[in-house]
Amino acid sequence: MSLKILVVDDASFTRDLIRRSLKKQFPAVEIEEAVNGRKAQQMLNKIQFDMVLCDWEMPEMTGVELLKWCREQPKYKKEDVPFVMITSRGDKSHVIEAVQSGVTDYLGKPFSSEQLANKVISAAKKHGLDKKLMSQKARESVSPGGVSSASLDVLMGAGKATPVKATKFTHPDAPVVSVKDVKIPTMVRFEGKQFRCMIIQFSKTEATMFIKSDDVVPQVLGQAVLDLEFSGKVNRLNYYVQSVATTEKKHDSTFLTVVLSLIDQDSEKEAFIAQLFDSL
Repeated sequence: MSLKILVVDDASFTRDLIRRSLKKQFPAVEIEEAVNGRKAQQMLNKIQFDMVLCDWEMPEMTGVELLKWCREQPKYKKEDVPFVMITSRGDKSHVIEAVQSGVTDYLGKPFSSEQLANKVISAAKKHGLDKKLMSQKARESVSPGGVSSASLDVLMGAGKATPVKATKFTHPDAPVVSVKDVKIPTMVRFEGKQFRCMIIQFSKTEATMFIKSDDVVPQVLGQAVLDLEFSGKVNRLNYYVQSVATTEKKHDSTFLTVVLSLIDQDSEKEAFIAQLFDSL
């Protein structure tokens, strides 16, 4: 039986990022989403979830209010179901309030894919769910961007900024997922501000670039808009920031290496990217 996780956050972008990260790490886990605490209550009553990942600040009902409600329910007691609070509110008073309300663990924003996975694994171990969870994880699959699950910690900023190489399946009839080394000067926008960048690696789902560190330091999981041109047409593509790392082994490196992962699922944009990729 698959592990059932409920993700509660009023921001669809954040829910999508959490879902993507967890599915890459634990492919068989069942993930449901709730847009706020009230909706989460309805789902928790209808379905028995094994774990809850919840944002703190939401309209109608805050994360800590949902946490207190859960702990009052016979089937969601602290000893039975892990509840992980995900929030930027990391001051001592809020942490204490969450702990007193029965939280299992606390994950601060912004966070990497590895940090999220570690919190889920830790919470699962505390409740004897680790075997159920880890049995879903053992697969070293290739992700849509052509990177194995074992390499996600590097892409999300947990390791060195090692160039992403083309990955080949062992089966002779399976397709090859490629990442091409390129040099494409263009513009990128983080938080509404535009900056020059140099794309150094490109695939149909990811882009790796250099930017000057004194211009901007993008936030992991933040949104990015990338301008790409092909056959005289410029397309604005939506990505999110997978990782940010210095290009040199020093804190004041002049350039940063930023890995973006595609958000757009528009057929026209996908066709545009495919044509551009094939031309490189």
